[in-house]
Amino acid sequence: MNEKENFAAKLAQFVSELSDHVSTDDGQWTVKGFIDIYKNVYTISSDTKIGLPT
Repeated sequence: MNEKENFAAKLAQFVSELSDHVSTDDGQWTVKGFIDIYKNVYTISSDTKIGLPT
């Protein structure tokens, strides 16, 4: 396995594990935004172009 394939495999595993913590069983995000250290809230729109594997 070359470096690019190794990275892709590890990234896919990370995303799979992350999805268990940040999405519901039907694929909806449970995280709706982020808060920085200054307590500014940054929402995540529903059109993020980020998808978790199903």
